[in-house]
Amino acid sequence: MHPILPAVFPPVLPLLRRVAIALAVVATGLLQAAPLQTQAGAQKTVLRIGIGLAKPPYIMEPDGVLPGIEYEIAERALAASGYLMQAEQLPPARALALLRAGHLDGMLSVTEGIGGDDYFSESYLQYQNVAVSLAARRFRVAGLEDLLPLSVAAFQNAHLILGSEFRSMAMRHKNYREYPQQVTQNRLLYSGRVDVVIGDRLIFHYLTRQLDKPLANGQAVVFHPIFPPSPRMAVFRDEDVRNAFNAGLRTIRRNGIYAAITRKYQAFLDP
Repeated sequence: MHPILPAVFPPVLPLLRRVAIALAVVATGLLQAAPLQTQAGAQKTVLRIGIGLAKPPYIMEPDGVLPGIEYEIAERALAASGYLMQAEQLPPARALALLRAGHLDGMLSVTEGIGGDDYFSESYLQYQNVAVSLAARRFRVAGLEDLLPLSVAAFQNAHLILGSEFRSMAMRHKNYREYPQQVTQNRLLYSGRVDVVIGDRLIFHYLTRQLDKPLANGQAVVFHPIFPPSPRMAVFRDEDVRNAFNAGLRTIRRNGIYAAITRKYQAFLDP
């Protein structure tokens, strides 16, 4: 098997942890964004939006107690401009195909690299991918070449997403693997079975909270910032809807709803 081909492990997201998170969020009093409502007699246009598969905390599991940072930002931005979001959780490639076939009105978490003649929004969020190692191992990772002598676990399709230089490194690497369930990376790191994991910093924090306590056991980690921020956009078939999304995004930034959403999730992601 080529080292980039993924290994498959079952997802783990215990119900009791989801309930505990929900209770913690309510206790913080940070749920300040007003509920979506229409004025009496007003009609809002419903938009079918592809939101991608679960990437907690950005997009949560379908049965989760919170929808996710990206979901809430997009929902509120559209609501501020008079639209209702009907979210459809789909693999990105499937969502893009449905968008171009006219079966979706838009999709989240894209870059202009997907091409096409649709209309891209302003950036509504930035992912921050990093390399992560255990502090006790004292690894120096200042660039991609420093990964070559180390065992590396990355998220699925990282070699396609993180740029041509990373892809070249991954193809040359003797001990590089990608995993469809990112919680697997955290387990491998904390158990000492890999040297470094590659992924988004917030996703790493969230998934560490899902591990059994004895595994992480308070082990300190080092985040090696070897990747630039990755701005995420929404894309829409209709230019007017794109413009409305951008206007709504500016509105929720001004009125504090955007900040309330990010604080709500940060409250239980901080290490």
